[in-house]
Amino acid sequence: MSARKLAVFDWNGTLIADTKQAWVASNACLEFYGVPPITLKKQRETFDFPIIHYYKRNGCDIDKVLETREQANVIFQSLYEKLAANVRTRRGARDLLEWLRGHNVTCIILSNYLTHKIEPQLERLNLKEFFSFVSANNCDGTTILSATNKLERLSEFMVKRGYGPQNAFIIGDSMEEPDIGRKLGITSIGITGGCISEPRLRKANPDYTIGALPQAKTILGNLWKLPV
Repeated sequence: MSARKLAVFDWNGTLIADTKQAWVASNACLEFYGVPPITLKKQRETFDFPIIHYYKRNGCDIDKVLETREQANVIFQSLYEKLAANVRTRRGARDLLEWLRGHNVTCIILSNYLTHKIEPQLERLNLKEFFSFVSANNCDGTTILSATNKLERLSEFMVKRGYGPQNAFIIGDSMEEPDIGRKLGITSIGITGGCISEPRLRKANPDYTIGALPQAKTILGNLWKLPV
């Protein structure tokens, strides 16, 4: 394994501030299943991957969810795209990315979202230059209903590219990133204010928890002996 360093970023709710847009689009799906809209607080208390757990927690008929996954996906994607067309980055995203680039840290995106929808946003937000690779889904978005494969994708990437776990970290706003970190032996950073509540995020036990992206510089500076 080489000594090259790797930064793995989640996309939704981590690099971009789209939690409220996703909540509104999710409520449209709940309405489709005959469930009353939920508050943002309850959204953060019930959201999960795979998405089927979220539907179950909010009282949806799971058989119907499985039978009509394509229709619900269209409802979500069409509304979310409209709401998130001009979404902004989370505070301090560029600051952290510039700092990482200044220290020759390779940055990639690891997402459950769709590659062909992330890339135009990277262009619009002038962030494309910071990322060497985008690992996301190349389907219509229905696959995350029952399963996700971020762990497998990242493991394969690290093995093929020769990144050692001691020289990598993953950051995200869900319970997935701490779990991936534990399973691959890499440092995990949870960021609050995203798709799940802070108590749920802390219960997922990331190695570190932050409230804003630039706070990761202090953690990584200490971890990797880099000047902040």
